[in-house]
Amino acid sequence: MSTSKIIKVNATRSTNDKVKMLIKSKKIFSGDLIIAKYQYGGRGQRMNKWYSSYGKNLLCSLFYMPVDINADKTFIVNQAVSLAVLKTIRKFNNEKCLIKWPNDILSVNKKIAGILVENSLSSNKLNHSIIGVGLNINQVFFKRLPNATSIKKISNKNIDVQRVLNELIDSYKYYFTKINDIEYINDQYNHNIFGKHGCRFIINGKKQSGKIISISNTGIIKLKTDSKKIGTYDSRKVKLLYD
Repeated sequence: MSTSKIIKVNATRSTNDKVKMLIKSKKIFSGDLIIAKYQYGGRGQRMNKWYSSYGKNLLCSLFYMPVDINADKTFIVNQAVSLAVLKTIRKFNNEKCLIKWPNDILSVNKKIAGILVENSLSSNKLNHSIIGVGLNINQVFFKRLPNATSIKKISNKNIDVQRVLNELIDSYKYYFTKINDIEYINDQYNHNIFGKHGCRFIINGKKQSGKIISISNTGIIKLKTDSKKIGTYDSRKVKLLYD
């Protein structure tokens, strides 16, 4: 994958929505990337709101058209993106960072980035993906978000947002060249997940403790509870907690 064009906007409802508008008008191509200083309707997994101060963070969406990915293997895109964002954050952050399935990156036990991948399918193939990323860089106050952090909050240094974007683009290029190597991507993803040594989660409205055994290349999580019970779940049935 190569990024062919970076489109910068001051404000938009969400960068993913901006990509959708450009798809309709046929003004965007695979590898093009939208970056905004502000989103007034940003969202994350489970339709949660994504709040970000103007110009402080990296808010971007990539339009990606894969060569050949089957409809039942679309989670591989999420895995590759998670690894790319994780690799980028580690360039600027010395804290322990891990992937919190299915859509967040944690620095220790606080959220530093969120990912929203929206896929379009056609004839049992992945037609395209809209890959939204919100990465907290220079924002240090997070109203009513006690589990949020940023690169500046950790390092006490201002970081050039463009530098972070450049690193993310390089990381995208690396992992998307390996997108069809499902075993490699899945192994790397499982090597870097939060909760393998213990975590808390909610299943059917009930809080439980245990650990993650693995996450499949279709996005199914295998958990072992403290009661020794092992179960597999998709992201609609279980929610991982931060601590």
